[in-house]
Amino acid sequence: MNLPFFIARRIAANRKASFSRFIIRLATVATTLSVAVMIVAVAVVFGFKETIKDKMFVFWGHIQIAPFNPNPSSILSPSPFNSDPALLQHIRREPGVRSAHPFAVKAGILNAGPVMEGIKLKGVDRDYDWSRNAEIRFSGKPPDFSAPDYAHQVVLSQTTLDKINRKTGDTVLVYFIDPEQSTPRFRKLAISGTFHTGMEEVDNNFCLCDIRLLRRISNWDSSAINGYQVSLDDYRLSDTIANRIYHKYLEPPMSRTTMKELYPNIFNWLELMNTNAYIILVIMAVVAVINMSTALLIFIMERTNMIGTLKALGMPSGKMQQIFLYHAGNVAIKGIVGGTVLGVAFCLLQYYTHFIGMDESAYYMDYAPVKLEAWQVLLIDAGTFIFCLLVMLLPVLMVRSINIVKALRFK
Repeated sequence: MNLPFFIARRIAANRKASFSRFIIRLATVATTLSVAVMIVAVAVVFGFKETIKDKMFVFWGHIQIAPFNPNPSSILSPSPFNSDPALLQHIRREPGVRSAHPFAVKAGILNAGPVMEGIKLKGVDRDYDWSRNAEIRFSGKPPDFSAPDYAHQVVLSQTTLDKINRKTGDTVLVYFIDPEQSTPRFRKLAISGTFHTGMEEVDNNFCLCDIRLLRRISNWDSSAINGYQVSLDDYRLSDTIANRIYHKYLEPPMSRTTMKELYPNIFNWLELMNTNAYIILVIMAVVAVINMSTALLIFIMERTNMIGTLKALGMPSGKMQQIFLYHAGNVAIKGIVGGTVLGVAFCLLQYYTHFIGMDESAYYMDYAPVKLEAWQVLLIDAGTFIFCLLVMLLPVLMVRSINIVKALRFK
């Protein structure tokens, strides 16, 4: 029979009101709140990062393949090149590659009566995958790629539509400025649909159209493009797959660029979010440990008479220390379980209801996103439990210094 564990259970089952019991309940509540805050903080930080990345990846893919550009943060390629169907098939067959599509980009000016707005038109072909764009809220229809020459439609962001005071079904004049042409060309295009990402870098600057329109305006060959947009199954393999494609299939001047290289400021900002999460985790863990240590210390002081009695009966100090460690572990487990239930429930409520809103102009989304993995919850729970028990060893050491005679006289 494990005597220290038996005594710890009897102590925990004691319902007699005491100051130490109140303090222990308070410590349990503090541990519950600390664990819940840690779970929510991790879920929000990871959800925020994943949502921002998904928005970027859906619109531009994870990797872009194009001729070398000394300024990789610029989407506009200095010159077009002819699409290579064989290269495109090789890329699509690469392990980890979900899809690959050619694209072209050209600057233009939207003319909507008294309002004019600069824009970059991203040209795509009929095989462009519109169905995977869950993070970009599309409405309306894509351009009519069945037209014999090119689709006379354009898909604008809702932000741009608000600026030029237009809606789906209206028409807009698009002027194309080319240094090699004496006068700008223009086309009258119908607005067939809209999209919304919440990201100013995309919504304010880009729209979607038929790639054949850009070829016609620029006097390019029928196969001319600015690059390939490659989407992956796992964004964490971007660098690995990009380097593999480069070494296996590309020759100078062709090169590859990841989204992290195209938008370094956004990704550096997202990496700083990890620091915020670590700070919150440390603060909440310290709060839980301090409360647990204080509660255990008060509990030991209140049980001084019991300690003296057990010492007089011959129980070693190590066994008595186990009693209080078992008791502290029981309190910690209750707080951790309660915090886990509370934190997960809060995350699920936010995930399904989005009741906590955000300023989309500042955070790129109108609600606080959450993404919670089981291993993250288990790691928080296990880390909190181990950390608490390790720190509990310090107040438990007091048991060794308690004198038997003074303890038995203590009331």
